[in-house]
Amino acid sequence: MEIGTAGQHGVSRRTFLGLAASTFVLAGCSRELVAKNAAPKVASAADLLGQDLFYIAHRGSGDNWTEHTLAAYRQALAHGAQAIEISVHRSKDGQFICHHDTSLQRLCGVPQLISETGWDQLEELHNDARQWLGPNAALEPIALLDTVLDELAGQAVLFIEDKSGQHAAELIEKIAASRVPVGSTVWKQPATGTGAELAAAAGMKTWGYFAPENFAEIEKLASGFDAIGIHDSADPATIERAVASGLPVICWEVHRRSQRDFLARQGVRGMMCSNLPYVASSPQAVPTAADGFSSGLRSNGDLPDVLTWKAQPQIAAAEGLLTLGESRKAAYVLGSMASAGGGNWRMKAQIRWPQRGEQNQIAGMAFGLPTDEPYRAFENSQAEGFHLQLESRGEVSLWRAAGKSPQNLGRAAFSAPVEGGWTAIELSMTDGRILVQCGGDALAAQLGESVALGYVNLLNLIPGGHRVDFRKVSLEVDASA
Repeated sequence: MEIGTAGQHGVSRRTFLGLAASTFVLAGCSRELVAKNAAPKVASAADLLGQDLFYIAHRGSGDNWTEHTLAAYRQALAHGAQAIEISVHRSKDGQFICHHDTSLQRLCGVPQLISETGWDQLEELHNDARQWLGPNAALEPIALLDTVLDELAGQAVLFIEDKSGQHAAELIEKIAASRVPVGSTVWKQPATGTGAELAAAAGMKTWGYFAPENFAEIEKLASGFDAIGIHDSADPATIERAVASGLPVICWEVHRRSQRDFLARQGVRGMMCSNLPYVASSPQAVPTAADGFSSGLRSNGDLPDVLTWKAQPQIAAAEGLLTLGESRKAAYVLGSMASAGGGNWRMKAQIRWPQRGEQNQIAGMAFGLPTDEPYRAFENSQAEGFHLQLESRGEVSLWRAAGKSPQNLGRAAFSAPVEGGWTAIELSMTDGRILVQCGGDALAAQLGESVALGYVNLLNLIPGGHRVDFRKVSLEVDASA
């Protein structure tokens, strides 16, 4: 799935005011439990659905923690989640467990169906999200639903789905018999699925979601639910149809702030969010920031341009570096280092090509971006902003985005890097002047106005070229200038 349709505007005033209570600092967001929730708990599902803008931790916020694990649910709560989505399967021996996929293959490495596996075997397995979250992500045990319901009772609104669609009656009975207040639960199902009537009779709110294959049935089926869902692939016309139902509309999956802002402008009220601590906050003016590569974990807000596990760059904690692969052009959004406001600033980074080959390689960094949409240099979908590009043949250049044909602001020669050698880059904005220092060489461009750092992307600009490594990405901002 690729996210690239969310518009190019900043946070609207309405959305900003709705987020103003957030206490997260973007640079170096902690993965440890925090002492205070960022948003007040809601008393019931009805209260949540009545809000103008609300968030649900999708799979327990799977961009941040190993999805659908007790650890993820705990962290989501600690980071202010008012609602959490829980996917449920039933084991061979009748135990309900928290897991998204029918199979254990993706997360546990076992090519086996949950429905054909007993709890005695399941409880010995661990979920492994290192390919997505980074090499130091902890292996987390499979969570038994009984344990999750007992711990989360009264802590958040729970969106619960019978993923197989075969055990609605048994699952609803279990929820009703648990410590969880039934009024703080939402029955989640495909709009064409079953169980909503049973759930409503038990006192639960109901949410029916529409995927692309049943967008045509929105008007026909929406009235059967208390709220409806729309997949993030929906175009504006489809979203408009959903909003026209008059019901609260929740979109899944929301990974970026630019998605959130686009959806809020269309009238979507609920964000089923995979990146909760980041998306439910706004950029802040921070004096310093640095990449978190040495942690071996992807920082909150950092995402590849294409949101699949295979597109995730490699993080090497011991070396404190991140690698963009060689198979395609790629951008990596450093949302964790986004900086609000203007003033003078300085950004530093080191870049290398472990193997150069004969083909000229091009890598770089984008900056001055108003949103966290991926920067797609020299493509029709290019967002506004700037980028610096470094070429292995020994040239550095600055560009201002202008659709498919960015404007070149200047070029300079520098000492071409040796294979495996690091090139240090310093990029600074001082009173409307951009200065690039690359080794002992420099390139300057006078813009006439200061450009806020905004969002930063790391770039590999040659499809099918060699991999490129980044390390020691840092930022200093002088907001008083």
